[in-house]
Amino acid sequence: MKKISALLERSKFYFGLLMMLGMAYVFTNYLDGDIGVVVWSFLLLAPLISVLLSYRAARQITAELNTPTYLAKGRSFTAKVTVRADGRLPVPFLRCRIQADANFLQEDKRPVQSAMTSEEPLEIPEELTAQYAGCGWISVPELSVYDYLGWFRFPVKNLPKAVKIGVIPEIPSLTNAAVILHTVSDIILTQDDEEEESAAAFSAQAMPGYIHREYVPGDNLKRINWKMSAKRQKLLVRMDEAAATVRPTVILDLQPEDTVTGLKYREIMMEGALGFLILLVRQGFPCTIRFSSEQSWKTLILENEDAVREAAVEIAAADFVHDGNRIDPAALQEKAGAYLIYTSHPDAALASEAAALKNSGYLCGICPADADTALLSGFDALWTLGKDFSMQNLKK
Repeated sequence: MKKISALLERSKFYFGLLMMLGMAYVFTNYLDGDIGVVVWSFLLLAPLISVLLSYRAARQITAELNTPTYLAKGRSFTAKVTVRADGRLPVPFLRCRIQADANFLQEDKRPVQSAMTSEEPLEIPEELTAQYAGCGWISVPELSVYDYLGWFRFPVKNLPKAVKIGVIPEIPSLTNAAVILHTVSDIILTQDDEEEESAAAFSAQAMPGYIHREYVPGDNLKRINWKMSAKRQKLLVRMDEAAATVRPTVILDLQPEDTVTGLKYREIMMEGALGFLILLVRQGFPCTIRFSSEQSWKTLILENEDAVREAAVEIAAADFVHDGNRIDPAALQEKAGAYLIYTSHPDAALASEAAALKNSGYLCGICPADADTALLSGFDALWTLGKDFSMQNLKK
């Protein structure tokens, strides 16, 4: 259809041009030579002047694209292109097209055509809605000047840079997550007990023991020394780090997506991971989340619910372009006790990299509900996460 439409437009142009040339020929040779000369002058000078003005305007125009940096999922917003002309002459017709990634709902994708003066900037708004969580891009792939006759097009040389928008994921309430939460909690408590015994044995030989202070609301409950608190009849918190080095790690194995299906799966994994992290911190367990962005890995340590909400904003801006590793190599060097890998692409490559974590702790994979998990061998547990954020255990 686009080719047929372009062919029709081109045919109209050539037909109009031939009619004007025919009229000039008739007047010059058969009706009135003076009028014919005027018509020929118009046919030659008008396009030349129009082309020169349009070409000059296209070189003098600058444009800027403005959008919000972050916004909540489901919110509507305006992407605005501001066009400025440095010359004094009026600008011929300007054609602009704003393009949004699949993250955003763009009801009218047609380009906008308008005229402008050099005195005031022209603002071209586009109404959009954030549909899916995660980072998305807004760009201006087309910004051109058309001459007054509509015969020629001159693209603006300095197009505005594409803008990245972070759509903040929500933190859902998970259902059927009690089993996995209990399993991870038991593993962390067991690891912490081992760390505490080792630290206590070392203190008995070389140090006077743990240093304590009184409990302050907001302190991690795991650091309370219950035996000493009972003796002193007040809550005392250990100030050393020996018993607080074990933190479960959530790894987001996500990728850039350009389809609605891919974006939906990625959103479910992001929000499901945040939902589980907030369950952990509510139980008093500090945790770590790792995700890739701009070919590097980012690590966030979360100790309370506010930190999880702040992590949601950080994840919203991540493009999930990794450095060639599906799993952060630094995760092997931490005392996590449990690794939970949220993936939207379960495959053999992920299973191969995840195998290196097996000796360092409990290894659990979480995938979309209808994903094929046959290639994820070697995991201690496999869970699926549905669109309603219900969890189902595949390994019982």
